[in-house]
Amino acid sequence: MPPDSPLLVFYDEDCGYCRWSVAKLLRFDRDRRLRLIAIQSPEGERLLVAIPPELRLASAHLIDSDGRLYSGGEAAAPIAAALPSLASAAPLLRQLSRPVNAGYNLIAANREKVGRLVGRSSRQRADRVIAAHQAEFLSEAQ
Repeated sequence: MPPDSPLLVFYDEDCGYCRWSVAKLLRFDRDRRLRLIAIQSPEGERLLVAIPPELRLASAHLIDSDGRLYSGGEAAAPIAAALPSLASAAPLLRQLSRPVNAGYNLIAANREKVGRLVGRSSRQRADRVIAAHQAEFLSEAQ
């Protein structure tokens, strides 16, 4: 991918908490550095071929502009580094990679329970934010 390509962020489109959390992340993406892709989509399956199918939905994933693949909490620092308003947190996230991964894994293992805390209207709002974001990328590609 070209160096100025957006980071590819893969999420579980069937998980309400996952949709809500990536929509929150998009609030920091004013320069459109992130491109969301559902893990279950044909594009997600094609781009995540290096991850066994039975493990793809275990966490979110990221492919950076160099083609490096990050999964789970490992993706936090590269995402933060790409977003100007979060860039100052990237070095700390790298230094604290073990606790970041542990926290991510705890939430991921309990995302159905955590997801119940996200109300229906919040999930619907997240779906609108994601749809608008994806529409922007489609219109730019044309």
